[in-house]
Amino acid sequence: MMMPEVLSQQKISDTSLSLELQLSADLFWFRGHFPSSPILPGVTQVNWVMDYASALLGLDKVFYGMEVVKFQRPLLPGEIVNVQIDWLKEKHRLVFRYSLGDAVASSGKIILCP
Repeated sequence: MMMPEVLSQQKISDTSLSLELQLSADLFWFRGHFPSSPILPGVTQVNWVMDYASALLGLDKVFYGMEVVKFQRPLLPGEIVNVQIDWLKEKHRLVFRYSLGDAVASSGKIILCP
Protein backbone atom coordinates (compact mmCIF):
# COMPACT_ATOMS: atom_id res chain seq x y z
CA MET A 1 0.00 0.00 0.00
CA MET A 2 1.45 3.39 -1.05
CA MET A 3 -0.96 5.89 0.51
CA PRO A 4 -2.33 5.98 4.05
CA GLU A 5 -5.99 5.51 4.89
CA VAL A 6 -7.73 8.88 5.07
CA LEU A 7 -9.89 8.78 8.20
CA SER A 8 -11.27 12.27 7.63
CA GLN A 9 -10.68 15.24 5.40
CA GLN A 10 -11.92 18.78 5.54
CA LYS A 11 -11.49 21.37 2.83
CA ILE A 12 -11.43 24.50 4.96
CA SER A 13 -11.28 26.87 1.95
CA ASP A 14 -10.11 26.84 -1.67
CA THR A 15 -6.54 27.10 -0.37
CA SER A 16 -6.57 25.11 2.88
CA LEU A 17 -7.28 21.55 3.94
CA SER A 18 -6.93 19.25 6.90
CA LEU A 19 -6.59 15.46 6.85
CA GLU A 20 -6.49 12.74 9.45
CA LEU A 21 -4.40 9.77 8.28
CA GLN A 22 -3.93 6.24 9.62
CA LEU A 23 -0.31 5.15 9.17
CA SER A 24 -0.82 1.44 8.68
CA ALA A 25 2.19 -0.77 9.42
CA ASP A 26 1.87 -2.32 5.95
CA LEU A 27 2.57 0.95 4.12
CA PHE A 28 5.31 0.47 1.53
CA TRP A 29 7.30 3.38 3.00
CA PHE A 30 7.96 1.63 6.31
CA ARG A 31 9.77 -1.28 4.62
CA GLY A 32 13.52 -0.92 4.97
CA HIS A 33 13.39 2.50 6.64
CA PHE A 34 14.61 1.23 9.13
CA PRO A 35 14.19 -2.55 9.46
CA SER A 36 14.39 -2.71 13.26
CA SER A 37 12.63 0.64 13.94
CA PRO A 38 10.51 1.75 10.96
CA ILE A 39 9.71 5.45 10.52
CA LEU A 40 7.94 7.35 7.75
CA PRO A 41 10.58 8.99 5.53
CA GLY A 42 10.54 12.78 5.27
CA VAL A 43 10.52 12.62 1.48
CA THR A 44 7.30 10.61 1.68
CA GLN A 45 5.69 13.24 3.89
CA VAL A 46 6.58 15.96 1.37
CA ASN A 47 5.33 13.83 -1.53
CA TRP A 48 1.99 13.21 0.21
CA VAL A 49 1.52 16.97 0.71
CA MET A 50 2.09 17.47 -3.01
CA ASP A 51 -0.33 14.63 -3.88
CA TYR A 52 -3.11 15.84 -1.56
CA ALA A 53 -2.71 19.46 -2.69
CA SER A 54 -3.04 18.34 -6.29
CA ALA A 55 -6.03 16.05 -5.71
CA LEU A 56 -7.98 18.12 -3.19
CA LEU A 57 -6.98 21.73 -3.91
CA GLY A 58 -6.61 21.27 -7.66
CA LEU A 59 -3.00 22.44 -7.78
CA ASP A 60 -1.16 21.47 -10.92
CA LYS A 61 2.25 22.86 -10.04
CA VAL A 62 5.79 21.53 -10.27
CA PHE A 63 8.03 21.11 -7.23
CA TYR A 64 10.81 23.72 -7.13
CA GLY A 65 12.31 23.38 -3.66
CA MET A 66 11.75 23.51 0.09
CA GLU A 67 12.47 25.91 2.91
CA VAL A 68 12.30 25.81 6.71
CA VAL A 69 11.54 22.08 6.74
CA LYS A 70 11.79 20.54 10.20
CA PHE A 71 11.36 16.91 11.16
CA GLN A 72 10.92 17.05 14.92
CA ARG A 73 9.41 13.68 15.76
CA PRO A 74 9.38 10.40 13.81
CA LEU A 75 6.05 9.17 12.45
CA LEU A 76 5.62 5.50 13.34
CA PRO A 77 3.53 2.58 12.07
CA GLY A 78 0.05 2.48 13.57
CA GLU A 79 -0.13 6.17 14.44
CA ILE A 80 -2.94 8.52 13.49
CA VAL A 81 -1.59 11.84 12.24
CA ASN A 82 -3.20 15.15 11.33
CA VAL A 83 -1.96 17.02 8.28
CA GLN A 84 -2.67 20.71 7.67
CA ILE A 85 -1.94 22.07 4.18
CA ASP A 86 -2.23 25.73 3.18
CA TRP A 87 -1.59 27.09 -0.32
CA LEU A 88 -0.07 30.58 -0.30
CA LYS A 89 -0.77 31.37 -3.93
CA GLU A 90 0.94 34.77 -4.06
CA LYS A 91 4.13 33.29 -2.61
CA HIS A 92 3.98 29.99 -4.54
CA ARG A 93 4.31 28.06 -1.27
CA LEU A 94 2.57 25.04 0.19
CA VAL A 95 2.82 25.26 3.97
CA PHE A 96 2.38 21.96 5.78
CA ARG A 97 2.31 20.56 9.30
CA TYR A 98 2.05 16.93 10.43
CA SER A 99 0.96 16.61 14.05
CA LEU A 100 -0.07 14.06 16.65
CA GLY A 101 -2.44 15.83 18.99
CA ASP A 102 -0.68 19.03 20.04
CA ALA A 103 2.79 17.75 19.16
CA VAL A 104 4.18 18.85 15.78
CA ALA A 105 6.02 16.02 14.05
CA SER A 106 7.14 17.91 10.95
CA SER A 107 6.51 21.16 9.16
CA GLY A 108 7.77 23.26 6.32
CA LYS A 109 7.18 25.10 3.09
CA ILE A 110 7.28 23.58 -0.37
CA ILE A 111 8.13 26.01 -3.16
CA LEU A 112 6.23 25.43 -6.41
CA CYS A 113 7.08 26.80 -9.85
CA PRO A 114 4.99 29.86 -10.73
